[in-house]
Amino acid sequence: MSPPPPRPRATAPAAPAAGSSEPRQTPPARTESAMSSTDEYIAPTIHTFSSSTPIHVSVQNLRGDISLRTEPGDQIRVELAPRGQAGQELVERMEVRFEGGRLTVNAPAEEAQHVGGRLGDLLRGMGGGEGSGGSWTDRFASSMRSTWRSVEGLAGTLAVTVVVPEGSRAVLHDGAGDLRVSGELARVEARTGAGDVRVSSAPADLSVTTGSGDITIEELRGDARLTSGVGDVTVSRALEGALRIRSGTGDVTVRVAEGTATKVDLATGRGDRDVRLSPTSGAGAAERVLEIHARSGVGDVRVLRAEG
Repeated sequence: MSPPPPRPRATAPAAPAAGSSEPRQTPPARTESAMSSTDEYIAPTIHTFSSSTPIHVSVQNLRGDISLRTEPGDQIRVELAPRGQAGQELVERMEVRFEGGRLTVNAPAEEAQHVGGRLGDLLRGMGGGEGSGGSWTDRFASSMRSTWRSVEGLAGTLAVTVVVPEGSRAVLHDGAGDLRVSGELARVEARTGAGDVRVSSAPADLSVTTGSGDITIEELRGDARLTSGVGDVTVSRALEGALRIRSGTGDVTVRVAEGTATKVDLATGRGDRDVRLSPTSGAGAAERVLEIHARSGVGDVRVLRAEG
């Protein structure tokens, strides 16, 4: 484990040389999201590395948003933006290291293990059938309460922003916070106990889970597994692949691109099912094939044609 970054100083030190892992303080423009009336503004801590090839990214946050994006080139950048003094103390205990093609951004081990265990309980509560101990809704509600209690007891809020080379793979875990993913990635696994998840362009292999929050995929070109305990799931433009969606309480909407043959398997316990696609003469006549398996306990499930 690398030593924690130094405390921020009154003036920002000079930028490190390219590829350096030395953290530095860079004060960006203040925004309402970066501070509140009761939180003193603290400049983010930045770590930089470099890699000429795609990397594997693992990010674990306790409470606060995670943003991941790719950029052309070899630059790797990790920005830790705390909220208040408790958040700054959390920054100083974060593990940030890059070695062997793997970038690791980890919360303090003790808290991370506790929240990680609660997230595991939440995921188990969201899985299984009716015969595995009560209804799906009851199991989820119990797991969600347990997860949220564990996160509420944590001190410090921290926003994590990561920039990596195109073609990288990523695993993002958050106790409570929104997740944002954009750019050209090979594979993404994203989990949050409570928060919205937005992916601009889904990789070939995508897995998203949120206990309470909406999931939005702007464009899908591969296989995806999307699960929300309480929240809507929306795929704005699906071109091809195998899409599996599950929402305990929330609407499911999938918009299919023109020229895609679609196989549909939809179910809802309490809500409407609606499929509005023009007929096709078969998968062989279409440019692409999409399989949709969608379930909602309470909510509408719709498959529509994408506009444009």
